[in-house]
Amino acid sequence: MTSTVKTGPSRGRLFKLFTDLGPYFRRLQSTESSFYFDCLEICIDAEKEPEEREFYGWWLVVTENNTCFEYERFNGRYNLEGEWAAESIAKKDQKQLDHSFELFIERLQKLIDTETGKTFTELQTELTEV
Repeated sequence: MTSTVKTGPSRGRLFKLFTDLGPYFRRLQSTESSFYFDCLEICIDAEKEPEEREFYGWWLVVTENNTCFEYERFNGRYNLEGEWAAESIAKKDQKQLDHSFELFIERLQKLIDTETGKTFTELQTELTEV
């Protein structure tokens, strides 16, 4: 009899689990080893027609490797072209973005821990001086 080592859920299973978290997971922007999430948290111009609205929010790239999942968070504006642009956010709005992100990241961390047993950490990027 041969023994097999469980390597965690398949890519398809991860996609389903991430989709079930809510409206944050973007399957089409994800790859074989990275997963893309975003949140349109604050409508900038609610008086405009829905097709003409922009939002402040956050987006997140989660990368899986052999031992863990790492994430990198970004803040900015979701523009009329349907793209995220990194942008400074007013302090009051940033607080709201941070709150929604913290709620989401807790749920995502719990899911990753339960389903994969891997650690989930923020990617530490080194700042280099020019």
